[in-house]
Amino acid sequence: MNMKTVSHEDVMNRFIGEPETKNRIRFENELKSEILAHQFKELRKKKHLTQSQLAEKLGMEKGQISKIENGKFNLTIATINKIASALGAKISFDLQPI
Repeated sequence: MNMKTVSHEDVMNRFIGEPETKNRIRFENELKSEILAHQFKELRKKKHLTQSQLAEKLGMEKGQISKIENGKFNLTIATINKIASALGAKISFDLQPI
């Protein structure tokens, strides 16, 4: 049996879309949001904070923290910075020309 090796980029192009297409941009943005949500959750746990405790620090409802950590909440840059600050972290944004 002859198997062909396929690169990750080839798989992405075939199943998600070519770079800079609407589907690919949407996919990459959703992935970044999920990664950020996961990082918030992990950092909260490392700080030994419950969702309720973090919500109280932020003046939010516990349900909002749950939605944020599960990627079900559209975050503004201001909210991202507010959460990071409450967790003792900093956010680094990188704007790159395409």
